[in-house]
Amino acid sequence: MAEKEKPLQPRSKRTKKKPGAAKKTGVKAAVKKKPAVKAPVKKRHTTAAGPSAKTTADALPYKVENPLVKDKPKNTAADPFPAEAAGMSGLERIIHFFARHDESGKEVEKAPEKKEEEIDPEALERGDVPMSFVDHLGEFRSRLLISIIFILILTIAGFIFSDHLLYFINRPFMDTGLKLNVFKLSEGFMMRIKAGAISALLVGLPFVIFQGWRFVLPAIAKGDRWFGRLSLLASVILFYTGVAFVYFLLMPFAVKMLLSFVAKDITSVIGASEYISFVFLFCFLMGVLFEFPIVIMILTRIGIVTPTFLSSNRKWAIVIVFVISAVITPTQDVLTQAFVAVPLMFLFEISIIVSRMTVVRKKKKQLERERQDA
Repeated sequence: MAEKEKPLQPRSKRTKKKPGAAKKTGVKAAVKKKPAVKAPVKKRHTTAAGPSAKTTADALPYKVENPLVKDKPKNTAADPFPAEAAGMSGLERIIHFFARHDESGKEVEKAPEKKEEEIDPEALERGDVPMSFVDHLGEFRSRLLISIIFILILTIAGFIFSDHLLYFINRPFMDTGLKLNVFKLSEGFMMRIKAGAISALLVGLPFVIFQGWRFVLPAIAKGDRWFGRLSLLASVILFYTGVAFVYFLLMPFAVKMLLSFVAKDITSVIGASEYISFVFLFCFLMGVLFEFPIVIMILTRIGIVTPTFLSSNRKWAIVIVFVISAVITPTQDVLTQAFVAVPLMFLFEISIIVSRMTVVRKKKKQLERERQDA
């Protein structure tokens, strides 16, 4: 038979457990509890530099959020510093920002990059090497310095041989039997310097022109260089022709004629420095006026002046020539003015002939180009 069930005893009569057993059961209960899940610790991947190196979050397969760090509000505005400035310092980034933005903060559009200009083969053939504006200025400065040094050397040489220069300059006046006078103590020294400097300018003018020609030579086509050389040579010859005309023909005639009007009981006292300045100025102006045919030839080649225009305005040219001669002549008498105006009118007629020759040659070149194109 089955055993009879024992009746439940009251709570007070139940057997009390031993304290040792209670402790054991408490330990067991603690062991049986499951431990709380802790957040996985982010592993640090250090390099050879040591633990201070930066950790790499990409090493973990998932993203670990730190509950202790509160989420910062995300900045939805665009980064004012472009990715190009990522490796720059703080000051460099600020400078880079203001270089790319205007005053209102808008980004300035980048200017399109200029493509390198292709070198013209014709320019290389004639020796025109591409140069920047600064390089052109450097070359111009060097040639200008060479010209100035050359003029200074000639000025020193003129000062050393100033006795011969002064005798040569004053000879038209001394042929009259009179002498020039000096009114200041330092005038003799200044007169020698003036004679040396002005003589250096007159003598060194071809060298200065040559330096200018070498500066512009690469920009001139080979077919036009002969025209430039002939023009420069003709301009130098005409300039010295005008100087020689004043010194050998005009000055002796003008000095003798003017001194003949002085009464016998009046002593003429003429300053040497003023006379030298006048002679050089008169020679220089006549030398420039003798360049008129070269100027007309260049203007005709460009297309500004035509032979028909010159020949139809001959009467106005006569008036202008006499006005110029009245301005540059030392005296106001009509005879001296006419003596200056006659060679200038002769140069005007030569200019008309040169202009016609230039037009004919220009037409021939155009016909040759049309034939080549056809």
